[in-house]
Amino acid sequence: SFLENDSNFCANGLVSADRTPNPHINEAKKVYQPIKFEAIDLSNGKIKITNKYNFKNLDNLKFTYKISGDGKSILSGELNSLKLEPGESKSLTFNLFSIIPKPGIEYFLLIEVKTKYSDKMVPRNYLIAWEQFRLPISRHTIPIDPTEFLPVSMELFNDSILVKGDDFNISFERKSGFLSRYEYRNISLLQNTLHPFFWRAPTDNDLGNGMPERCAIWKNAHEELLLQSLDTLIINNTARIDAMYIHEETQVQLNIVYSVYGNGMVKIKQTLYPSDAILPELPRFGMKMTVPKSFKKLDWFGRGPHETYWDRKTSAKIGRYSGKVWEQTFPYVRPQETGNKTDVRWMALSNGAVGLMAKGLPSFDGSVHQYSYETLDYIKNSQRHGKIDIVSGEQIDWLIDYKQMGVGGDNSWGARPHDKYTLPMDTTIYNLEYALMPFNKENTLEELSRINIE
Repeated sequence: SFLENDSNFCANGLVSADRTPNPHINEAKKVYQPIKFEAIDLSNGKIKITNKYNFKNLDNLKFTYKISGDGKSILSGELNSLKLEPGESKSLTFNLFSIIPKPGIEYFLLIEVKTKYSDKMVPRNYLIAWEQFRLPISRHTIPIDPTEFLPVSMELFNDSILVKGDDFNISFERKSGFLSRYEYRNISLLQNTLHPFFWRAPTDNDLGNGMPERCAIWKNAHEELLLQSLDTLIINNTARIDAMYIHEETQVQLNIVYSVYGNGMVKIKQTLYPSDAILPELPRFGMKMTVPKSFKKLDWFGRGPHETYWDRKTSAKIGRYSGKVWEQTFPYVRPQETGNKTDVRWMALSNGAVGLMAKGLPSFDGSVHQYSYETLDYIKNSQRHGKIDIVSGEQIDWLIDYKQMGVGGDNSWGARPHDKYTLPMDTTIYNLEYALMPFNKENTLEELSRINIE
């Protein structure tokens, strides 16, 4: 007999049925925090603090600060008691002039507010509020000189273009123009092609506003691209491959330019040019690849540690994080998009011996999944459960994006993400630029991330 049910409707609150906190509980706590922080003049270390309580002063709270660079603390301390009455504001000035910036390092100011004492509901040292500010102090590093690397060579075959260096082999398919083989120190880093990708596994909110039907034209667009031209060139000890595509159904044009350096690094620039057609918004603008399942160690510098999205990221500090690939998936009751990271400066996967870093130029959004990303797609009436049916697979899918659209959530029965968190197909030209950098145990990720690629 057929049992009527509402599937997972109402199973997406702040806490799951088994009392596991959902990732968005972090965002709810952050936007409700009772203390507001605003930048007034960051170059001189000046910020404003406002007490947003209606009836309480801040006597029970302890304010601390920390200035860090590259994830390491440089300066920290405790602020004097801020006796602000409800609604009152106060300006604070931090002395930044003692910090001598090192080349290629970003600096952040973090202010945290914790309870001094415990009461019946809240323990001592409980985090009540916080804010992070990126400080406008930096020094640029000298751009790399490709001629300082060992020579790079290029061979043209009927079905492929082979670019070789001292310890790497990189192949591009002549038919698709995609990067299809990436070997470093005789270890394969790729299980399939690195290719454009425009789709996201629909969220509950997407289903509520009809995104899968409205944006269906983008779902398989990466498989429908027609290669118009494929140009090759070696210049300044850099192999350059330039691929131009058209997508017939939408008439948009896509250009991917690869620059391969003698150290095995590949700089990638993907550009989408709009057409005159009236088209739905892009769910995402990015690229996707599959790496071997042994590359399960993840490090990144960006927002974390929990998943973040364009319109759901204020609760995550920018910093240095690490973990296993599998841990980045949150098992929503119904499988859907998960694990995204925003404002990523760099992200690296490794198997303990060698690895691959994606370095944003200057930043990107992205995610890693220890299964085929398509596993998260919506299957009508399937009754699949995220904790039961999403299991570790024989591959790791890595998505590197300019952006994916926001997740919305004003309601779940028609409201779309706000316009400013969408990727409209108007006259906008979309650009994604990053570099892939192979590494081994001799490299530290911090040193690698500071390489200046122009």
